Amino acid sequence: MEMDGVKQFRFQIDMQCRCMGCIRKIEKAMGCIGSVTGVETSVADVDTGIVAVAGKVNPTMLCHWLKRRIRKDVKIVYPDQQVQNSKQKLIMVLGSSSNAKGAHNTPSALPIQDHMSWDSVPPIVQSNHQSLPLIEQKIRELEKVRDMLKIQNLETELGAVRCELKQSREAINGSKKAVMDSALNQLEAYHKLEALSHSPYESCYPIQ
Repeated sequence: MEMDGVKQFRFQIDMQCRCMGCIRKIEKAMGCIGSVTGVETSVADVDTGIVAVAGKVNPTMLCHWLKRRIRKDVKIVYPDQQVQNSKQKLIMVLGSSSNAKGAHNTPSALPIQDHMSWDSVPPIVQSNHQSLPLIEQKIRELEKVRDMLKIQNLETELGAVRCELKQSREAINGSKKAVMDSALNQLEAYHKLEALSHSPYESCYPIQ
């Protein structure tokens, strides 16, 4: 999909359906578009469905890729259309090409439009190299939370296993007691029968 020379182009996504499912699907696709080979920067406005991309990538192939990801109609728009409302929800992704060569002040990482206000973009997106420590710290915090949840889950599972083991032991002990009681009852009945057979009051009937 990668091509020689940085290109700037825009896509128009069909936004007739604006349910939360469709919006999440578009946001997820924009989160993955930076991993496409050749994409350097991409900005999406989920309110208007406009996606601006810059990089060494074939627009047609990227358009087909985006269609498959979001399962919506996507068209290549020429010329570029400006995003009028700066307060609209923007999703910006720095592509793999710009990350490899440096995401700031490099000839290959050209801005999408000179007239676009990059001040409105959060600092974590503009200065990718500066945000790395924050991202790494956030990852470490999430890993700690994950480990704590794993420990809690293991403790819960261990408690459940202990409860099952206790119930099994009680059931086995109950079965043993029932077997022993039955055996004792049978032994007692046998002793009674044996005592009756040796009783001095036993009647004897002569054979005629």
